Amino acid sequence: MKKQKKDYFEGRKVYELTEEEQNACILKEEGNACRHRLEKRWYRRLVVLNILIIVAVIAMLVSNFENTKDWADLAKTQISEELSEDYVEDKTQYRYNAMEDVPMELELVLYGIVISAIIIPVLYYMYAQYRSMALRITEKNFPEVYALIEEYAHRLGLKVPKAYVVQQNGVLNAFSAFLPRRQWICIHSELFEVAYREHKDMDALAFIIAHEMAHLYYKHATFGYYLSIMFSQMIPILGTTASRTREYSCDRLAQRLTGTDGLDAMLVLVVDRHLYKMVDKEDCIEEMRSQRGFFLWLFNLLADHPVMCKRIVALAEGRGSGKLY
Repeated sequence: MKKQKKDYFEGRKVYELTEEEQNACILKEEGNACRHRLEKRWYRRLVVLNILIIVAVIAMLVSNFENTKDWADLAKTQISEELSEDYVEDKTQYRYNAMEDVPMELELVLYGIVISAIIIPVLYYMYAQYRSMALRITEKNFPEVYALIEEYAHRLGLKVPKAYVVQQNGVLNAFSAFLPRRQWICIHSELFEVAYREHKDMDALAFIIAHEMAHLYYKHATFGYYLSIMFSQMIPILGTTASRTREYSCDRLAQRLTGTDGLDAMLVLVVDRHLYKMVDKEDCIEEMRSQRGFFLWLFNLLADHPVMCKRIVALAEGRGSGKLY
């Protein structure tokens, strides 16, 4: 027997997780089956490339140690002359020339150190920013949404993440994020309108939530994952291609979690939250299949999310891996 917690709009009910729902948990084999077939391959490539970048910079620094040492001596000389009473003329130009001579490999190391040092403070700053202007989703605030998050967390074998709803001036978006040893998700309030206003469509919102939960399941939103590809993912085309595989994986797992095709959720992003129910899906899918051209290919190649025409077609097919190019 299901234990009923409370009734909500349109007769919808939120329940405790039952034995049947526990049996619906996503097994490791199912999770792997939902992954894009090239996701792991692209991740390994980025990890190897990330290591090679770090090793190459260190090797350059070591091999050009004398140049670095000479620059350090020059900098020391400049400082001592600036402190000297005899150093008066052309002081600004002298400082500029000295800084121009910084070895490239030393610059790369310094940039890497700075980026690494500010990552954690930036993450906490962003988290504080959203917390300060958002409402946390709880059993009392948007309880039906909280129940979905809780259910998906149990089915995916995850700790229930903190989730926030925030107003973003009409922008339709949701994302998963991380702190060291902690994950959280954020959903823009404009997306909540699909569930609470004229359409009262919880399924579309559920798919969006399931997609973000899938990022947590696949560990895309973890500190370790980010560090392992921190530099290589900045490389154009390589980083964006790997990102598209992750999005396809999460779309497919979201379909498995929700039992829906997810098309309504995508159409919300295409034609806005008030019009998406008016779209003829079959006509839309056929139109999306017909989209071709060099510049469309190029735009998709440089995008970190699949272009919507390819993404919708992949969802409509309901199986397999979406097209990366």
